[in-house]
Amino acid sequence: MQWDEELTGEQRIAASHLGSPARVLAGPGTGKTRVLTRRIQYLIQEQKVAPEGILALTFTRAAAHELRTRLEAAMPAEPQPRVSTLHSFALRQLLRNAPTLTNLPQPLRIADDWEERRIILEDIKSIMKLPRIDAAKTLFNQLSSDWETLAADQGQLTPNPKFIGAWQEHRQIFGYTLRSELVYQLKRSLEQLPEFTLEAPTSHLLVDEYQDLNRCDLAVVSSLIVRGAELYVAGDDDQSIYGFRKAHPDGIRQFLTDYPGATDLRLRECKRCDTKILDLAEFVADLDTKRIKKGILPEKDRPEGEVALLQFDRNSTEVNYLAHLAKTLIDNEHIPPHEILVLLRVDTRGAFSKSLLNAFEAANVPCSVDSAEESPLDTPEGRQVLAILRLVANPQDHLSWRTLLQIQKNGVGHKALASLYDFARGNGYTFSLAVSTVAHDPSTLPKFGARIAKAVSAIQALLTKLLPLKAADPSLESLGELIRNAIALTLGSPSDAILAACVNLAVETQADSVQSFLSSLEARNVDIDPEIVQGKVNILTMHKAKGLTASAVIIVAAEDEHIPGRQQQEPEMGDERRLLYVSLTRAKRMLILTYCARRYGSQKMLGRASGKSQRTLTRFLRDAPIKPQPGTTYVASLLTRAPEAA
Repeated sequence: MQWDEELTGEQRIAASHLGSPARVLAGPGTGKTRVLTRRIQYLIQEQKVAPEGILALTFTRAAAHELRTRLEAAMPAEPQPRVSTLHSFALRQLLRNAPTLTNLPQPLRIADDWEERRIILEDIKSIMKLPRIDAAKTLFNQLSSDWETLAADQGQLTPNPKFIGAWQEHRQIFGYTLRSELVYQLKRSLEQLPEFTLEAPTSHLLVDEYQDLNRCDLAVVSSLIVRGAELYVAGDDDQSIYGFRKAHPDGIRQFLTDYPGATDLRLRECKRCDTKILDLAEFVADLDTKRIKKGILPEKDRPEGEVALLQFDRNSTEVNYLAHLAKTLIDNEHIPPHEILVLLRVDTRGAFSKSLLNAFEAANVPCSVDSAEESPLDTPEGRQVLAILRLVANPQDHLSWRTLLQIQKNGVGHKALASLYDFARGNGYTFSLAVSTVAHDPSTLPKFGARIAKAVSAIQALLTKLLPLKAADPSLESLGELIRNAIALTLGSPSDAILAACVNLAVETQADSVQSFLSSLEARNVDIDPEIVQGKVNILTMHKAKGLTASAVIIVAAEDEHIPGRQQQEPEMGDERRLLYVSLTRAKRMLILTYCARRYGSQKMLGRASGKSQRTLTRFLRDAPIKPQPGTTYVASLLTRAPEAA
């Protein structure tokens, strides 16, 4: 494939830019990923840039996987450039420079989401005698915010010395680094350690979704540019929705000021949304007086599409009519179920999704709720397998010893684990050293030593059988064999679900050894990456819809109590406005928005007016070029629409 094949004029200009930093402002459906792909192809094939000198950073694993897949299809015979998330890139650089990182526990070990929630948060809650797990989570969120905003550089760490002391002691005993500090630690290392080296010299740095970078992320990019890379970024300030991790649209808005002499490139032709959908989305975006006007236009001869704002009297009526609506779209409009997205601003404890799922199933509409599905790797069985694999890679992996002692049926309970932690702290031991000491001499922990020693002996017997497989030559096949044996020996029987989850991750991240597999596992961000279940209507939150598209999008509860909800001031309210814009622009052919006059049951307890049933239309749509209509009437008319009119 030629680099400029099937590109529009503006896409061709953007993809072939050279000679200065560049910002590509790309609205929804304008071909941002295509331009990034073709730019890399242009650099390699036309400008003869070495692939290893090109680094492309994305915000999510899904985006990295898509870009990598497109590049392999476009250049199947060419060496491939480096493509990864910023977190994965940071982890790789920290790992290769680990001996120089004296401020972090060694060997460098990243705690994953499950370990943070089930071990770290629970322990800090207990150590500090906090009333709820949310109190511990708030303390860690404050710490993460200090890293993301660079407040930590000004000595402005969260003002709770008791928490800092408890956390630092805990991390030394368990030897972990938090995922939320990876980019900050890379930033600090690049600035402070002259001996810190990167995996390869970078001549061209491409950054996707630039509007999603926070101050710390931007500082890392700046450090890479100082080392000689030419910067090329793509994004859209209208789609900056990750304020909870301190991302802000000012990063992309101020790019031309931050990089004097930079070139401003625009992608204006939207090939995704029908005209009415795009018109409504642009109205919402224009409510932000600070947005960069892009002049987004639908492609030539694009149909009008269909947009409807539906009002219902109460949520029980709404959910039943939405089930009929989905059934009609599938049967009469011939829209495949997976081409229908149902988006929710909030879904605390399934307040919205449970009733939707029940109504859809009653109407024989196949349906999947994203928040209801647990990864096989986060089940107790999956956690045991991962812990065993980590011990195969490193027999002194403290968090893995703790995981196995905590979740296996071995007679080791909460009090025994707390006693073991106190034993480690009192003797200045790491957790694995405390475990081996007690296993060797149970009398050192009189009340619990015998049962801990028995549990440890069983784990060591498993490791003895698995360690020889680690020595196999690196390959996906040998890794798969190790994983299969780890599952069978740990659980006593095969597990197709756990095996598939492991192998899929290994294939996606090109892992060929247990070490590389575990590294990819540590860097993944499961909270952001979306997945669509084929053959089913997908119900998911609005944040998870970013990056997805569908023929029909149904936004439920477009109400002021949820959007903007409690966020009544900028910049948080701006995030809510942009989140609505992103949700609107997921739709290609049909866009349906609903709101109720009153909500009852668990839905009554959510949002700004918690406990009150009355609801109102979101302020972002009150003056929009679309008028509300009775939802019952609209769905009834759709039911009578002739199928051939679709």
